[in-house]
Amino acid sequence: MKRRDKEQCPSTEGEMKPNRQNLFSQQLRSPLCLVHLSFMVLAQVMQSLGSPLGVIQQTFAIQPADRTAIKGDKIVLPCRVLHKKGTLQWTRDGFGLGSERSLAGFPRYTMVGSDEEGDFSLQITNVSLEDDAVFQCQVGASDGVKGIRSRSAVFTVYVPPEPPRILQRDFLETTSGMAVELTCESNGGKPAAELAWLDGEGNVVTENIEFNTKLLGDNKRANAALKWTFKPRREHDGKSFSCRSENPALKQPRVAIIKLAVKYPPEVTLTANRKKITEFDDVQFTCDAVANPGDVKYKWYRNDELIKDDHVTTLTIRKVTRQLNGQTVSCEVSNKIGTTKSTYTLNIYYGPVFKSSLENIAADPDKEVRLVCAVDGNPPPKITWTFEKSSQIIGTDRILILPRVTPDKTGRYTCKASVPGFPELSSDSLVFIKGPPLIKSPAVQYGIEGQQVKVECSITSVPEPSRVVWIKQSQVVDIDNSEGYEIVTEPLLDGLRNVLIIHKAEENDFGDYNCSAWNSLGHDSMLISVKRQTCDDVGGGVPTILCSVTESLPMLIILAGVIGGIVLIVSVTIVIILCLRRKPTPKGNEFGTDNKAKQSDSASSGDSDLKVEIRTASSLSNNEHERSWEETSDTTRVHDPPDIYKYNMDYTEPRFPPKLVGDPE
Repeated sequence: MKRRDKEQCPSTEGEMKPNRQNLFSQQLRSPLCLVHLSFMVLAQVMQSLGSPLGVIQQTFAIQPADRTAIKGDKIVLPCRVLHKKGTLQWTRDGFGLGSERSLAGFPRYTMVGSDEEGDFSLQITNVSLEDDAVFQCQVGASDGVKGIRSRSAVFTVYVPPEPPRILQRDFLETTSGMAVELTCESNGGKPAAELAWLDGEGNVVTENIEFNTKLLGDNKRANAALKWTFKPRREHDGKSFSCRSENPALKQPRVAIIKLAVKYPPEVTLTANRKKITEFDDVQFTCDAVANPGDVKYKWYRNDELIKDDHVTTLTIRKVTRQLNGQTVSCEVSNKIGTTKSTYTLNIYYGPVFKSSLENIAADPDKEVRLVCAVDGNPPPKITWTFEKSSQIIGTDRILILPRVTPDKTGRYTCKASVPGFPELSSDSLVFIKGPPLIKSPAVQYGIEGQQVKVECSITSVPEPSRVVWIKQSQVVDIDNSEGYEIVTEPLLDGLRNVLIIHKAEENDFGDYNCSAWNSLGHDSMLISVKRQTCDDVGGGVPTILCSVTESLPMLIILAGVIGGIVLIVSVTIVIILCLRRKPTPKGNEFGTDNKAKQSDSASSGDSDLKVEIRTASSLSNNEHERSWEETSDTTRVHDPPDIYKYNMDYTEPRFPPKLVGDPE
């Protein structure tokens, strides 16, 4: 029975791993197995403690941790042990410092605390660089008690660097544009000093700097140097630059300062007294210069040509014109360091002006035409195109393109140019369509025999006629002989007016004349009848009266002769009577004679006055008639003015002129 129970009890650790239900079932089966199991668990616990049964192991309640301090500080590295049995000591970089609390040989080191509390913290006074090490708290082994070690605590000692020092000292005189190196040093810091350059405005410099460090012989401290390379400018003159040194051992950054004196060439500002310069304004330029040294000289240039006049800081140009627009005015200022020139470009506002007139265009039918509006202005003019047959704006560019010219596209095109603040300017271009000549003149024209007669032939022709011929009775009118003919040509926009002048027209000069014209595209002719002017050819009113007077001119001459004879007889009679009155008469007949003489004088005087009035009226009437005729002779000709802006392509069949003598077949 006992043998069977023993076999069922677990004897090894492996046998103790059945599940909890089976274990309790075994315990219930045998009390001996329960006792056996208890001893096995106790043995395992004692084995895990590594000590004999009943011995308590020593442990750390508080361990030292990493720590930093500034040279000269006092610090404490904590270490507290529970159930201390062995000997306790501190080590520095693995070297034991001793087990006594006073730590003989290390006067700045002391273990503070009490044994009862297990406090063996390490106190370090007047921390120095040699304290920069790794510290550890150790407890040795004792009977049945194992030795223990704390974690390693890194103790870092910060050492403040020396004050920063600028190698160039506290003042530097230099020249603008020349490279300068400023070097700042700060030595003996742990860690190495952090250096920075600050410009005259207090901003940290980040460009063109070089930082270097050098470890000292103790392999702990280091020297630091920061070099800044730059080119001083005018704004650096009189500024103070700072070198700033920082380190964890410093409560406040340390600073070194250097002041700069910068010599620089003149800095020139050239201004005009007007922001907006308009044509014909007077403009004054002012040249302001800042330089070190301040002894400067001025020179003025126009378009880089030296102005010889002795100007100092101002220059005046009177009545500027558009020709000066875009030209330059320069002020040059120099001192011992250098020379600086500032340039002002003239921007003169002026109204629009056409650089060239718009041309009239003779276009081929259905071809493209380009109209160019060459206009200048400042600011650039705004351009609009209009057409006489439209109320709309047809273009706003400098070039107007008519892709296909047809009769309805011919006429006047106007380019308008405007600049704000100035009058608008416009110019016209006439567009014609090329075609054969077309003669448009009165078919019947009048003249006065014995006077100059003009026969007009108006020709619409694009291109201009290359030949115009007058023919009378199948003969070309010759203007090179002495027959009294002259031809005057007057150009028209769309052709010309050809006038045949007949000086002192005779009876055989009246009749039919043929006007013929040719150009490269064809020809046309027209028969013009020249008639002697009569009263039937003149309308009513004053011209009719004058015409009647003119036709009665021979009768008026005879009447004037008769009246003149009568006036002469009356005048002789009056003279005779006056002579007779001077002769003496008898007294008895004096009264009667006087009465008769008075009656005779009265009658003669009345007749004479009447005759003089008749003669004067007749003379005046005759003169007025002659002047009226002269004035009427030109006005009685009626001209049909041609349409100079349009050209009608729908012309009738050409009327061929009579064949000229000498023309080839």
